Amino acid sequence: MSDNLFTLIIYTTKYRLGGSQFPVVAETLADEKRREDPACEVITRAVESKHDVLGAIADIKTKNGRLKEFIFVGHSGMYGPMFGTVKFPEQFSPYEWEQMEIPFAENGSASFYCCRSARWFAPFFARTQNVPAHGFFWYTTFSKNKDKFISAGTRTDTPIYTIGCKGRKSHGYAAALKKRLGMMPAEKIKRFEPQPPDGDPSYDHVAELYDAVFEDIRVRRDEWAWLSEHIPDSDVRVLDIGCGNGALLNALSSRIASGVGVDESGPMIEQARKRNAEHAHLEFQKIDGPVLPFADAEFDIVISMMSFRYLDWDPLLAEIKRVTRPGGKFLIVDMVTVPVGFKEYPKLLLDKAKEFAGRRSNAKYEAALKRLVANPAWQTMVEYNPIRSEHEMKWYLESRFPGQKAEILNIGWNSRILAFDSGPVELGVEAKLTYP
Repeated sequence: MSDNLFTLIIYTTKYRLGGSQFPVVAETLADEKRREDPACEVITRAVESKHDVLGAIADIKTKNGRLKEFIFVGHSGMYGPMFGTVKFPEQFSPYEWEQMEIPFAENGSASFYCCRSARWFAPFFARTQNVPAHGFFWYTTFSKNKDKFISAGTRTDTPIYTIGCKGRKSHGYAAALKKRLGMMPAEKIKRFEPQPPDGDPSYDHVAELYDAVFEDIRVRRDEWAWLSEHIPDSDVRVLDIGCGNGALLNALSSRIASGVGVDESGPMIEQARKRNAEHAHLEFQKIDGPVLPFADAEFDIVISMMSFRYLDWDPLLAEIKRVTRPGGKFLIVDMVTVPVGFKEYPKLLLDKAKEFAGRRSNAKYEAALKRLVANPAWQTMVEYNPIRSEHEMKWYLESRFPGQKAEILNIGWNSRILAFDSGPVELGVEAKLTYP
């Protein structure tokens, strides 16, 4: 029996705003696809969870089908489509996408009609699924015209398009005015071919430069102060996920019974072992993927400092809960993106002054930091490993550990440092994982 060709258009209705209009966008696209190729069956389907997405793909397989096109319409974060609700958001992790078997036809492709999907996710999807993938660089909006912005308001009784479009979020009030006057053209959706990264996206080639910057992790004063307050002075066993050069466990060495650092970068692990050679109670291991090679309830505290944004959240969080004893906790300190708000300017200026004073008092650190960020290998790593928006990380953590709140330690122009204490890990809510 020959394969049947399908176009599968999935969309969300519950995650954030615009839920009532996404089905209309999906049907508008479906009508176009049916006219383009009457022989290809087009299916539209609401998906409100990762489980729903897998169900839609499984249904195609049961029909002996192959996908000519796989299309998503809805909201996204930096690492791809969002499902669920803001009270309990779901997002496939990179690991989960890599494990997924999507039955694409020989000339199949994918398109993601959601905000900023061209910045990281579409090229990643193209590499992972080995098909061309399309996405928008700018934020998306609803429009009655697919070539330029014509406001659709809240209408659901007319064809509607999701278009990428410059506006106030990306280009300020002048762009917003031009958009409202009907003078802003739609962004042409960008196409990415299935090809490997242009350079090394890992920390491997910057391990020595990174080690020189963070010889002493306490140069990150606000972050260190918060962690010091949340780590008890007792005989605890600590796991440091994304340990980098081992500077954090080095700084904690006199306060803890033992510590293990894990990282996916072999060169980083080597730097960590060199830095901590004299500390017999500290060890460092390279890991691959969101699997922790430890026994159940082995650790009192798990820490992720400046690394959680890169990690496979749901699969790894299940592992963290498994290896942490009852009453133990998960501590996260990380950088997130969000423009500074008007009311935050006093704190911004204070934090900038503290940062300037700290760098002036440590010329060696400042010089090493400049060498790191100017290095092409670092710039490649950042391009392929973007940081997440504040709301993404905040909504995720607070949904998984109800009652616990994220804190903001310091503020920059377009980024800030977020900290989170899970409280007793056994009180956390576990998502139904897609993969073990």
